[in-house]
Amino acid sequence: MAKRRRKNRTHLKGGEAGEAAEKAPKSFVVKSGTVTKSVGSLVRDFRKIMEPNTATRLRERPGARLRDYLTIAPTLGVTHLLAFTLTDAYNVHLRMARLPQGPTLTFRVLRYSLMRDIVAASVSMRNIGKSPGGEYRNPPLLVLNNFQQPADGPALPQLKLMSTMFQGLFPPIQIEKSALPTFRRVLLVSYNHGTGLISLRHYTISVRPQGVSRRVRKLVNLGGATSSRRAPDLSNADDIADYLIRRSRDASEASSGYDSMSESEASEAESDTNAVELPEDYVGRGNKKGERKAVRLLETGPRLELELVKVVEGLVGSKRGEGETVYHKYESRTKSQTSAQTKLHDERRRLREARRAEQAANVARKKAEKDAKKKVKTGGDEADEEDDDEEEGSDIDVDGLSDVDPEEELERRRAKAADEDDDDDDEEFDYEDRGAGEADDSGDWDMDAPVGEVGSEDEEESSSDEEEVARPPPPKRKAGKR
Repeated sequence: MAKRRRKNRTHLKGGEAGEAAEKAPKSFVVKSGTVTKSVGSLVRDFRKIMEPNTATRLRERPGARLRDYLTIAPTLGVTHLLAFTLTDAYNVHLRMARLPQGPTLTFRVLRYSLMRDIVAASVSMRNIGKSPGGEYRNPPLLVLNNFQQPADGPALPQLKLMSTMFQGLFPPIQIEKSALPTFRRVLLVSYNHGTGLISLRHYTISVRPQGVSRRVRKLVNLGGATSSRRAPDLSNADDIADYLIRRSRDASEASSGYDSMSESEASEAESDTNAVELPEDYVGRGNKKGERKAVRLLETGPRLELELVKVVEGLVGSKRGEGETVYHKYESRTKSQTSAQTKLHDERRRLREARRAEQAANVARKKAEKDAKKKVKTGGDEADEEDDDEEEGSDIDVDGLSDVDPEEELERRRAKAADEDDDDDDEEFDYEDRGAGEADDSGDWDMDAPVGEVGSEDEEESSSDEEEVARPPPPKRKAGKR
């Protein structure tokens, strides 16, 4: 029986990856308010840049506010919030906030290009745009260009703040613990001192054979079992050499014979400036350790051109307010105006805190009154129940709780019942006494008549009376029958 294969590629080895993932900064990329479809696509493309430490499938509610995201962010460990908004003048703005206390940088997006536009414009990027997503399993390499202070002129403190903010979006690079295949993407953020604009571009790292032209590389890559590339079209070539050096069948005989390679192919094949020796195995066919390869950057998008407009200390949309304005592109204030603005902010903050304290006191007072009313009502109900119980208990004669002796009360009731029985007996036999008195007074009693002898007439009358008494009543007739 064959040995069962163990799946090793799906198992995480060690706990360093989990610890690094917990410490890595996480972000929300959302759209705030009503935006166009292109801005919604820009939000989804920007989430691609921030992967894997971002909410890729986050769905925003139409009525959601920035305060809602600020409320849920600490629970999920989110450290940065990037919100795209559309103003009434149809200007796209990007707010980049550091949670939970700030600061917040507001950029104006002057121009942008989506990923689908860049991939469609570049022939070499069509396969990259349809890749399964292996490039987005690790964060990109951040490259900051020209963010140093100018040699001549006043210092620009916002440059250091912007560079710190961009660096905080991604985890730091650990060369000793990171493997070479994890570096698959590059994010280039460049500052132009002349215009004051920031250019943001997103690239994918491509490693290819060095010293080989593009056409030779196409023929070499056709042998792979998983290759999806089509065979080159040789219908206009008599020989494979015609295809490699780009010689057409209809070329004039007077020509030297072959056309020169394009500038991109020549530079890629002959230049050694982008050739390196791989220290480890890299992603791709034939990219083994120690081989000399050409490294290229293929732009995948999106591409943005930003202008810093405003920097505030706090968070925009939070309960504490956005705080003091540190930098503004189009407005400047004197020291007196700044002090007056600070006093105004302090006064507003004091009033806000006093109003909140008053509201809390009112809530506590109303709750206490409600509890007191509830206790009073509950106490009254209990007293009424106790009174009812006492009234019901007073009707019951229980030994030890009443002053009347139960034996004496029983004798009294028996004596009363006996008297009532004697009276009833007297009343019952009154007619006998009256009949006896009448018989004595009348004198009609026949003293000579023998006892027990009755006349024939009396016997007949008595028998007829007995028959009348013993005769049963006639039966009742049923209704409907005659």
